[in-house]
Amino acid sequence: MIAAERDLLGVPAIRRSADFVHGDRIRLSRDWGPGPRAFVLGHNPARADADTDDMTALWLIAWFQLFGFGGFDLGNLYPFVTADPAECRRRANWAATNDWHARDQMLFVNLPAVVEMAQKADQIFVCFGAIAQDWDWVEHVVEQIQSEVDPCPDLWCWGKAKAGAPKHPMARGLHRIPRDQKPILWRAA
Repeated sequence: MIAAERDLLGVPAIRRSADFVHGDRIRLSRDWGPGPRAFVLGHNPARADADTDDMTALWLIAWFQLFGFGGFDLGNLYPFVTADPAECRRRANWAATNDWHARDQMLFVNLPAVVEMAQKADQIFVCFGAIAQDWDWVEHVVEQIQSEVDPCPDLWCWGKAKAGAPKHPMARGLHRIPRDQKPILWRAA
């Protein structure tokens, strides 16, 4: 087992990295030491990158450290970097907009990367929230993960919205997720 690198205050140092293809974020990784590796499937990236953590990344770091993980990879249903779900949905609707670049990014760049990150993970979490509206695409991505990873993995979340969607760590109000929330099975293998 490799000892965790520590900063001057004794806090585990976090190694940050991210992969972008043509401006779209494919992978965000955070590593700090020994322990299991997680894969997290979100909806779409906001602003975190290799140098910057957004609120979601900070929540995930704190949670995974609390529960003994050594790092995580974050991928998304959609690789389009935007804080606006409507803009993400517009780009994802490539058939209606003839945005063939968006199609290629979703099908031939992002999806294989999501499956590869899931294959390398010890545990898989989903947190795309109720903003995910294209359930055919959600089911396709989930099927790819569960059929390409051997053995077929369970998918975990931190809570479920009324309709069953896995809650996002930044959910507010009644749907807020406490930092010490135990994982909940979202979909069995």
